[in-house]
Amino acid sequence: MNYERVFILEITGPTLEFLRERLEYLPTFRHFIEQGAFSNLIGPLQPLVAPSFATLYTGNNPGKTGFFDFFRFPAGSYDRIPFSADQLKRQTFFHRLSAAGKRVGLLNAFLVSPLPELAGFVVSADDGIGNNYARPPEVLKMLQDQKYHVPFGASYSPGRERAFYQHCMKLLSMRRRAMRALFEHCAWDFGMLTIHIYGELLHAFWKFYDPRHPEYRPFREVFGKADPFVDCLVFIDDMLSEIVELTGSKGLVIVLGAWGHRLEHSTVYLNAVLERAGYLKFKRTPASRAKHWLFRMGLTSARAERLAHTMNLYKVFHYKLARGRRAAVTGATFLSYHDIDWARTRAVAMGYLGQVFMNVRGHRPSGVIERGDYTVEREQLRGLLSELEDPRTGEPIVEKVWTREELYAGEELTHAPDLIVHFLEGYSGHSGIAGGGKVVTRSPPNHSSDHWNESLLLALGPRVRAGEIEARLEDIAPTVLHALGVDSPEDCDGSVLPLFDQARVSERDSR
Repeated sequence: MNYERVFILEITGPTLEFLRERLEYLPTFRHFIEQGAFSNLIGPLQPLVAPSFATLYTGNNPGKTGFFDFFRFPAGSYDRIPFSADQLKRQTFFHRLSAAGKRVGLLNAFLVSPLPELAGFVVSADDGIGNNYARPPEVLKMLQDQKYHVPFGASYSPGRERAFYQHCMKLLSMRRRAMRALFEHCAWDFGMLTIHIYGELLHAFWKFYDPRHPEYRPFREVFGKADPFVDCLVFIDDMLSEIVELTGSKGLVIVLGAWGHRLEHSTVYLNAVLERAGYLKFKRTPASRAKHWLFRMGLTSARAERLAHTMNLYKVFHYKLARGRRAAVTGATFLSYHDIDWARTRAVAMGYLGQVFMNVRGHRPSGVIERGDYTVEREQLRGLLSELEDPRTGEPIVEKVWTREELYAGEELTHAPDLIVHFLEGYSGHSGIAGGGKVVTRSPPNHSSDHWNESLLLALGPRVRAGEIEARLEDIAPTVLHALGVDSPEDCDGSVLPLFDQARVSERDSR
């Protein structure tokens, strides 16, 4: 017996522990945990839009999807290619569902630009997508008539707490209206709604809830009677009850997070470490020298970003310009990857959290490190990064440095970073050319939490066995396919989750 419908509600941010601490206010979530299956959900160690959603959609690790960050940095060049759906190396589960005759509905979905052709509808959440954010045309017109829009459109900075929270709730209400309109009036067998707004609240307001943060103030001092973390979850809890109703009594509803959040108070600039140790060199052209001097004086892209947040412009800039265009603008103004002297550089940090690429001869056009020296050089650099300390306190800041082979497997491994730095809680990596040469600084006011690869999974429906299970993000795609009676690909990394009383499957029984 297959399910008539399956719906995924993806909520970026909360972990299972975070949710449980607030269950007394959340009757629908509490019902899921008491009557359904639940788990901590473990995703890729560098949890970002492209790698996390690629893993969610395909059931494969980044070594097979080819996504390790917001961009691809393929072997054989020094080009950073912004992510797009057409670069995804594996088929998504919703493409397989559509090919099998199932009608798919995706609302506010990431990693769907350019828009895929599916039996059903798709509404993108990708930044820079412009006004053609939905397919088919009648769905786009319906949403335009509702004044629906994709860009988040606001920035947080101190003093704008209430306005930022109100903006988040207005956006959430808009997504809810779209959900009701689309999933009530369109035919669908599989539905998915992504809510990234809660993660924006956690980024901004974690410092008002966690006494460990240096800028901690009790949220009551800031918001009075309001409690943004609870109040927003109450709203989502009510949305979840609507989703259960829309899915029907013979449907399966899954709640999950592509990633969770945890405390952040400090930013670590890995390229400052690499420059100090002689791994990273910049060009000696007049333009690069001038930008480097300004960089040392503190005129950096990070400072410009803080100013944009203060002026409430960052989110407009961030979501309306495509990533490649944003990189071109900042690269022309500030010291950036365009100023790297690759012929003298042995390693550089690229990406959002902590990824290091080594400049190996034969692997990159101007490679410096001999292939025969690669293993020794990598271990030496691994040791340097493993021993990093906060210069302000002398305390360690790195939990572990991984090699790519330890985290990933697949045909895309050659394009993966050579080393992946996993920071202790409180610290987040910054792999841009920023920080003015400092190794560690206090995180910006809008970033008091950061992405964490542990989130939550809840499942409720007929035949779902109640109780705690173990789950990985790779397991979602094969589980959804199994629930709707469609086969998973043979080389899928994930397994059908042990959710179903009448379908006790092992790792490969569903294949």
